[in-house]
Amino acid sequence: MNYLKKILAIALVLNVTIATAQEEAYVAAESGLSLRDQPDVSAKMLTKLAYGEVIGVLEETDIKLVIVDAGKKVSGEWVKVETTNHIGYVFNGYLSPDKIARTIRVRLENVNVEIKNLATSDYKRAHRLKEDDAITINVDTSDSPEGKEIVLIDNDYKQVSMFQRYENSFSFISADPKCNSNEWKQFDTEWKPLKQLRSNTFETLTFTEKDWINFIEAATRDLKDEVEDKCGEDWLAYVKTIENVKDFPVSVSTNRVFIKFILTDFEDNVTEKIIEFEMPEGS
Repeated sequence: MNYLKKILAIALVLNVTIATAQEEAYVAAESGLSLRDQPDVSAKMLTKLAYGEVIGVLEETDIKLVIVDAGKKVSGEWVKVETTNHIGYVFNGYLSPDKIARTIRVRLENVNVEIKNLATSDYKRAHRLKEDDAITINVDTSDSPEGKEIVLIDNDYKQVSMFQRYENSFSFISADPKCNSNEWKQFDTEWKPLKQLRSNTFETLTFTEKDWINFIEAATRDLKDEVEDKCGEDWLAYVKTIENVKDFPVSVSTNRVFIKFILTDFEDNVTEKIIEFEMPEGS
């Protein structure tokens, strides 16, 4: 009898393991992939999965689907999947078993630019910077454009130089309401050259703790008259002792990060283009 109980217990464990087993897959649709509550294109969309996002495949449905994308047929079926926040169904024609680097591609006149492994909130992975002087890329709350590789593909310029700057915000707060700044004060940092890793590869800069301290000191100097008027000289002196960006009574954040391309062709004509990374609130 005990032997039979052991067999049943093992069988139960195996069944639970099989039922909860997941196969990882990665979203391969550059514009994002719809997660629906039923295996049907007209079903309610629960969310849109980002390009490169990892999900767990729970089961196949055997419900086939063929779609036409840019003139090409994509065949597959609906599969039941699990994400961090949802369980639903996706079309597996846009799933990959291999991890995907979330590359953003920007097409300029004589060079293609790839920004490696950056998550965006609008799921847009391809941009044109030929006719316009600037474009905006919305960064996802889970990511930052700092420390990312930028690769130049099919470069047909004599020289390409890249620089980076930040638009940061600064506010001051106090237990005394009259001492609070009424709005965020915005400051632009100076342009700094990107680090070059290889002949065609650069790395974006990272704003360090030391940079933040220097920023607070500079912002405090610029706001000296306003701070003294609202809070007094003693409060201003206290601000100058801040050694950690999380210390009361200031608050700092990054609003936007800019990458500037200075493009020189073989006739020495110079063109400037800018990529603006819009940061999520509170970054």
